[in-house]
Amino acid sequence: MAIFHLSVKTVSRSTGRSAVAAAAYRTGDTLTNERDGRQHDYANRTGVDESFIIAPAGCEWAHNRSALWNAAEQAEKRSNSVTAREYVLALPAELDAKDRADLARSLASAVVERYGVAADVALHAPSAGGDDRNYHAHILTTTREVGPDGLGKKTRILDAAKTGGPEIESLRELWAMQCNEALERHQKPARIDHRSYERQGVDEIPTLHLGPTSTTMERKHKADQERKGEPYKPQTFKAQENERRRTLNDHVREIVRELAATVREVAAQAMDARRKGVNGLLNALRIKGKQEADEQVRRAAEARRREEERKEALRQQALRDARERAVREAKERMADIAKRAQRLPPDAREQFLAGEYPSDPFDRALKAHSHPLGTAGLDAEEKAVRAHLKVYQVQEKRQQAERMQVPARGGPSRF
Repeated sequence: MAIFHLSVKTVSRSTGRSAVAAAAYRTGDTLTNERDGRQHDYANRTGVDESFIIAPAGCEWAHNRSALWNAAEQAEKRSNSVTAREYVLALPAELDAKDRADLARSLASAVVERYGVAADVALHAPSAGGDDRNYHAHILTTTREVGPDGLGKKTRILDAAKTGGPEIESLRELWAMQCNEALERHQKPARIDHRSYERQGVDEIPTLHLGPTSTTMERKHKADQERKGEPYKPQTFKAQENERRRTLNDHVREIVRELAATVREVAAQAMDARRKGVNGLLNALRIKGKQEADEQVRRAAEARRREEERKEALRQQALRDARERAVREAKERMADIAKRAQRLPPDAREQFLAGEYPSDPFDRALKAHSHPLGTAGLDAEEKAVRAHLKVYQVQEKRQQAERMQVPARGGPSRF
């Protein structure tokens, strides 16, 4: 059964990553980052079925993978710059390799046309020991428009809070439409939907995305259990939670099936009673069927209610934990900046503070985006740091004055 997945990530220097390394790893290529001289050799990597680059018309230079991603690295000067954007797609396993490649190419072409960027596409086969339907694609794009002579301005529409979300939602909808058209064209019954279960009106609990770390741990654990001849049981929290959710979904579906079977049984008995003219039996069956149906509905509703209460409690706890973590990180950051400013000469402090708290609205918005508490946290941090430094400066002046007043060693001067 085809599944929907389209996620958008960024490659940022703030996390120690580079666009050159990301492109080499995803395409199974060997590239050298001219910015730091590091070579990234993944030529022996398995699982990469195909890779290709799509660029705007007239930008032949961008089809050179090394030239493209070294240009992306050199165009950014900040230590926390975002040098690439990545789209991860789940490809329908119902299609063959050529059709899956055509699908990935169609979305990459749409992204290139919409934003004027270049896209480096890598098609990956399922991992050994994993789900053999997990065909997927990585589309790595520049964060700047690509022209015949090099990279141009930033594509800010995907970075801004007001426009980024709707743009990604539009791409998710486009991807679902392209997949469904391909499945229909090849007479495959499967269909996908970019909307959540809640938006679709599906009364089912979605499973969690395991991610690479949990997936690797589960595969190793499963192999260990098979060697020992023991039944496999999920080890990581996410896998255990998925198992619990699948069990609950199966239970709800079983309740629905039982309810449907009961209704059909009651209906058949009612028809038989009507044919025989046994009105008393018909009434009794109707009452029994209604009672059983009501009980089944009540049990299903109770199960859903308990699950919703549990999910809400988990969500609230996660929000509290995230808030506490953000406040703790903000306090540590503020203390670190204050210490760094204290160690600077007085005439260099203001320049340092101007870099940490820029007055330009756009630069400040970028700083606030990376702050644990956002814009409000950045503003509050600046006030606190400046107030701390003001007190520190007063103490510095007082200490200097006291040192000036201390008589030279050897006693008072004589005239």
